[in-house]
Amino acid sequence: FEATPEEAVAEADRIHLALPDDAVVDAMLDRIGPRLLSNAVVIDHSTTAPAGTKARLVRASAANIAWLHAPVFMSPQMCRDAVGLMLVSGRQAVFDEVRAHLEKMTGEVWYLGAREDLAASFKIMGNSMIFAITAGLSDVLAMARSLDIPPLDAGGLFSKFKVGSVVPARMHKMARSDYSATFELTMARKDIGLMIEAAGSEPLTVLPAIAERMDQAIARGHGQEDLGAIAAR
Repeated sequence: FEATPEEAVAEADRIHLALPDDAVVDAMLDRIGPRLLSNAVVIDHSTTAPAGTKARLVRASAANIAWLHAPVFMSPQMCRDAVGLMLVSGRQAVFDEVRAHLEKMTGEVWYLGAREDLAASFKIMGNSMIFAITAGLSDVLAMARSLDIPPLDAGGLFSKFKVGSVVPARMHKMARSDYSATFELTMARKDIGLMIEAAGSEPLTVLPAIAERMDQAIARGHGQEDLGAIAAR
């Protein structure tokens, strides 16, 4: 067991990092950079800012350090089971060198190319969906409490209604700014009102903010368009 990061990397040809934030990763680069073997590859799995990640990979390349950014969508148990998704950005030659090694660590390795900030960008976009879903579930539980429905019974809805199946088609429409109505915004706003009313005095996490955004879109003339028009600028 090595006592310091400098000692740990001194004879390693692959170094994996999983650190809290950009500042800590930058500090680690300062510490280990001078001690790395000439053939060493650093694979950083930290969730970091796109701008900071890009600057770090550019800096590492200038110092002749082979560095990849490889954040993951993997819980601790998924890491132990080697399942889940790993995103990778960095130079193709560096990725090719360690690809087989990375594939043993997870269910799928998705190489996004040489653009330094792309894996970081996709990672925080993915996490945003986790947070949005969690916030939505919080409001579902608030409605369940107000409606005297046991929380686990409310959760049973999603064993029948596969809400995740909605994402690909809706994302495709919204990415193309296609607001032809499949769920008219004015009707969706009516439903939000029913939800807020059903929650009664229970605190809500996201529904009031969504209602406000819908009201703004309707005021701009999007009421007869699709719910996705809340993304219109």
